[in-house]
Amino acid sequence: MNALDQAALSSPQERALRATVLAAALGFLALVPLAGGVFHPLLSGVAVAFAVLAALLPEGNAALGLLLYLCLLWMISVPGHLTGWTLAAAVDLYVLHLACTLLSLGPPGHRPDGVLLALWWRRSVLCVGAAVLVWAAARVVAFLDLPPSGVAVGLALVLLLGWAALLSARLTGQRRP
Repeated sequence: MNALDQAALSSPQERALRATVLAAALGFLALVPLAGGVFHPLLSGVAVAFAVLAALLPEGNAALGLLLYLCLLWMISVPGHLTGWTLAAAVDLYVLHLACTLLSLGPPGHRPDGVLLALWWRRSVLCVGAAVLVWAAARVVAFLDLPPSGVAVGLALVLLLGWAALLSARLTGQRRP
């Protein structure tokens, strides 16, 4: 079954998610100049092509390619300032990722049930909340204008690794019967 057949067999929920993929990608492209970045018509056109592919084939590598491409576009287009637009871009990318994930969870025409949506709603609140906390912490550190420190970076990486290990252990422990 090709991509157009899959799109034609989509349920209304899947059509809304496909539209969300396109809207999130276009919204991200609109955030670039709003954040003080340079608008690149050719690079933005490539992003739109990736967005169409990701909306048609969310279970493939097009969605991953789109996310990576948009991150790269942000890095080369937007100055290194940490503003509210950076947080908006992160949330926009999360919405794009979430829409592609929900689209890829079943065959064409499936309807995500309430239990699945509730699970992803809780995960979304946690992920966006974590993004807000990291952004706020980065703003505080930037405001303090601290000198670079290898010890601080090393400590932060050890804490992050410990948190990831704990989270992995808890998630794999929940799956066991």
